[in-house]
Amino acid sequence: MDGPLPGGNMNAVERHGDSVLRTAGPWTPTVHRYLDYLRIAGVDWAPRPLAIEDDRERLSFIDGDVPLYPLPGWVFADAVLEQGARMLRQLHDASIGFGIDGSVWQSPSKIPSEVICHNDFAPHNLAFRDGVIIGAIDFDMGSPGPRLWDIAYFATRAVPLGAVTPPNAPGMGDAGRRVQLILDAYGSDATISDVLRVAVIRLHDLAAMSIAKADELGKPHLLAEAAEYDRDAVFLSDIRL
Repeated sequence: MDGPLPGGNMNAVERHGDSVLRTAGPWTPTVHRYLDYLRIAGVDWAPRPLAIEDDRERLSFIDGDVPLYPLPGWVFADAVLEQGARMLRQLHDASIGFGIDGSVWQSPSKIPSEVICHNDFAPHNLAFRDGVIIGAIDFDMGSPGPRLWDIAYFATRAVPLGAVTPPNAPGMGDAGRRVQLILDAYGSDATISDVLRVAVIRLHDLAAMSIAKADELGKPHLLAEAAEYDRDAVFLSDIRL
């Protein structure tokens, strides 16, 4: 069905048949070049860039269910953690060799710049069919960074890790096991403590970005989200799993 798609916290998205239209920016040519590169490197579950039309970009539509908040309980299945982590590893590995000379990114690059990070790899940007992930969307926030930057953020959303656990999600008592599932499925030698440490930094960074975007985009609700990110960061800085 054509028309506006739900979600789109930072960007208005419209479906037009087998494609979607989104607001473009100075970073869009780089992201389109990156998406083309991913397909050459074997990632067949990311959107295909189709065109840049004035101030909008056109991408292929991924026909799946993208969960909205509050997330449904099935999103928190162990299998989703493991499949998501394997896809994230494929995404990171596929980005190796991408030429970044002259690139423009919406998100600042981070060090060490090991791979191209998605920077918002979470259930709300994954397309599902019958509980199985069939693709990822919203690559416009991508930029060079460390693998753990994406791993930690995926954990905060999918484990989940935060001061308030949704009633249909596993509690913090099971969080350590679930973080380790992500690390094992990804094939990372990072520790749970590493994930928590980077998650704290990642959440504070996300809060700062949300505050800036609230003013830039005229979306005051992002200020409330920023407060939640800071709250979760403080909570995670005081716990051990």
